[in-house]
Amino acid sequence: MKVALVGTGNMGSKYINKFEALGYDAVLIDIDSSRLSKFSDKFKKYTDLNEALKKEDIDFMFVATDPKSHLPIARTALERGINVMVEKPPSVSPRELEEAIEFAQKKGTVLAVSEIELRSNSIRNLQLNDSITEVEAYRLNLGRGYINPFYDLAWHDLYIMNYLFGDFEIQKVADKGDIFEITGRTRENEFFLKVAWSHDFLRREWLLKGKNGNIVLNFAEDKITYSDGSTKEKDSVDKLELMIKQFVSKPSFESSYRALNILKEFSKFSV
Repeated sequence: MKVALVGTGNMGSKYINKFEALGYDAVLIDIDSSRLSKFSDKFKKYTDLNEALKKEDIDFMFVATDPKSHLPIARTALERGINVMVEKPPSVSPRELEEAIEFAQKKGTVLAVSEIELRSNSIRNLQLNDSITEVEAYRLNLGRGYINPFYDLAWHDLYIMNYLFGDFEIQKVADKGDIFEITGRTRENEFFLKVAWSHDFLRREWLLKGKNGNIVLNFAEDKITYSDGSTKEKDSVDKLELMIKQFVSKPSFESSYRALNILKEFSKFSV
């Protein structure tokens, strides 16, 4: 089995580390040869995607480039029978993603979207024994991203929301400069989400509010605190490594369908 990575920047380099840990035969593709030179020569390296696809027998491809190029790159690989996972957001257009899903299905391949937080301890080991009436969520970072936090940071929380509670509707988006506040509802509850890139302090936390008290999901420390005070501390499972292994062993469109729902909600707002 051979995997390929397109885009060896910040997120791409993290994939490469996991390929090494998993012992995968990996091919690295990046238009910037200087980035490729930073990695071991044990990897096959290409600056041209088509050349790599012609010379290498690739089974799975991961794409960690600019969001605008995710799906064009993915379609090139899907055309050749390769299963593909793209980083989030997969696109800025729901129609483009819908067409890419249909294309993959016609080719008998799978298109997936990265959902790394679903493999966190905070989600994998969460036990919901109470009806959740309200969700209050924060993803406040200290760093800087290359697209606005509505399209990038909020993405994590919205696919978690969809995974835990099903379909959702965004009702309001407040753009406060570097901070975005998002309100909406699922079939089970209402939610408030606040996201920011450059913030005064780090906070990645959910408050799940139920009639019996609050459950706190601390994504920064990856632990769960239940209303009775009991905790589920972070375990030894690496979430990116687990996501890669699960995709390779059992590729699925499930993440793409969630991504499509998110993009359809995003398309209602101009930010």
